[in-house]
Amino acid sequence: MFKLNSKDKDFFEENGYLVKSGLENNDNFNILANKFKIELDKITLDELKKFGGFNAGNLNIDPGIIGYQIYRIIKDHNFETFFYNIVGETIDNYQIKIGGNLNLPNSSFQYFHTDGAWNPRMFVLNIATSKIDFNNGPMEIYEKSHRNFLPYWKFFFKKFTMKRKKITLNLGEVLFREHRLWHRGTKNKSKKNRELLGIMFLKFENNINYKNQLNIHEEKISIHSNIFQNTFKGKLKEFIFIYIKPIFEVYRIILSFIKNI
Repeated sequence: MFKLNSKDKDFFEENGYLVKSGLENNDNFNILANKFKIELDKITLDELKKFGGFNAGNLNIDPGIIGYQIYRIIKDHNFETFFYNIVGETIDNYQIKIGGNLNLPNSSFQYFHTDGAWNPRMFVLNIATSKIDFNNGPMEIYEKSHRNFLPYWKFFFKKFTMKRKKITLNLGEVLFREHRLWHRGTKNKSKKNRELLGIMFLKFENNINYKNQLNIHEEKISIHSNIFQNTFKGKLKEFIFIYIKPIFEVYRIILSFIKNI
């Protein structure tokens, strides 16, 4: 599991991401992946409506103990060596957080974004707990967009010269990526929710050793607001994003130009 070939490190550094298989034949993983989906499906539509991002169709997941158990399987199957060979640093220097994305049926395309500011450095391991195809909202990335800092207004114009790609994953495949890579969730055209687990590895400048630590918020799976918060301002931004996208894009470009973000 998580075996590297001679070209993987070069591909990752060049493109900002890497897709690997390794969990699809692991019985414990398959049991947890199925349990994860069953528990998510128990959450009612009325519960989901309470969160910012529901109307746009994307919400955050806290996978609770299931996320931790899946990470333990990954860690026990050579992931730390894989991480060191790709990143060039021990995983103990990174804080680990586990989350996920829930892409609802008939969702809107997300806007392109990076996962946080340019610094501190972060890597993300996305794990397919069910098959992700072109129909149910795969992640879309711009290859090589992680190389240099680009405020959004520069990215908006430069993206026309970049290669764009949708990442499909079979059950048990993983996407390891730079947080600086510009990406978005795409429209879920299916009639079922599409979940994607995410494990984040966050580097801090003070070189704290995070060995044996893990951030688990809750025992049970829970849902939270995504990009848009459940506030008046958040709901207004979500409304403009869904129904008046050109205004939303202009707002992002102007804000990015002024604040260099």
